[in-house]
Amino acid sequence: MSGSRCPLDPATAEALAILQRTFQCPAADGSVTRQFHAKTHACLRGFFQVEPAGDPALRHGLFAAPGRYEAVARFSSSFFEDDRTPDGRGLAIKLTGVEGEVCEGAPAGQQDFVLLDQPAQPFRTAADALELFRSLDGLAVTPARLLAPAYTFPGWNPLRVRWHYLRLLLASGWLHARTRDLARSSFSSGTPYRLGGSAVKYVCRAVAGQRQGAPAPGRDFRERLASALAASPLAFDFFLQPRAGEGERIDDAAQVWKGPLVRVGRLEIPPQPVEPGVALGDRLAFSPWNCLAAHEPLGSVNALRRHAYAASAANRGGDPVFAEAP
Repeated sequence: MSGSRCPLDPATAEALAILQRTFQCPAADGSVTRQFHAKTHACLRGFFQVEPAGDPALRHGLFAAPGRYEAVARFSSSFFEDDRTPDGRGLAIKLTGVEGEVCEGAPAGQQDFVLLDQPAQPFRTAADALELFRSLDGLAVTPARLLAPAYTFPGWNPLRVRWHYLRLLLASGWLHARTRDLARSSFSSGTPYRLGGSAVKYVCRAVAGQRQGAPAPGRDFRERLASALAASPLAFDFFLQPRAGEGERIDDAAQVWKGPLVRVGRLEIPPQPVEPGVALGDRLAFSPWNCLAAHEPLGSVNALRRHAYAASAANRGGDPVFAEAP
């Protein structure tokens, strides 16, 4: 798993310790799951078609030339097993057969994208993330406890209230009430990545006809994905969102960028049974740092994620390499 070989600074070491004892403690049978996004709704095989942008400034790394890559796409939930509970939803994509230099420690030939159904993270910086982890340390996570009063309201001064976190919780609840079908959803990286001399965020969005169609039937996300795939292939357009200027900060993962989206590819998922892929999704490990060096993750939150994702995978024996034949 990709990870830095440098000694951990005290704040990072504290964050990793909290994450392991609070979000990754062994179950009664001794099994260990991911720290976050432990529930796999589906892990589907498909293809990722790159269609480079017209702007030469966006033609770097994976997006420099047309290409078609085998892919696996894992749909997940952030915290809770019960799909009726408001929660964050995720989409992690792993491409294989990718050529180019990778970030230190990353598996060669692969490119991961780790995306959420929100355009921002719940914390601005790695130091901010540590404050949130401290407020939840040792607690069993419930929807009420995610309000995290010690983090959200660090004092009586309203100027110190973390309004961005409250907005994210409200937005998650609204999305849960409005969207019960992952095949009709949109996902974002939230954090920025290097592209040439600037930075971009990633957005992956169900194609228009898929978003506007009738929701697939089913009792939960897995059943609805199975129903959708039984009816037709699924497709998600992939976009780059270039940084518009200094006002869009690199080290502020809670800031929503406002610039236009530039389409550079499509994730295609052909009809297939859903249930057989769940075990693969549980075994595989994804990381923002499993990527080409041309798409190096930026900012302190991504730096913390490098260690956190590596530790999470190591603790549970997750495999960052996908080498199975389709």
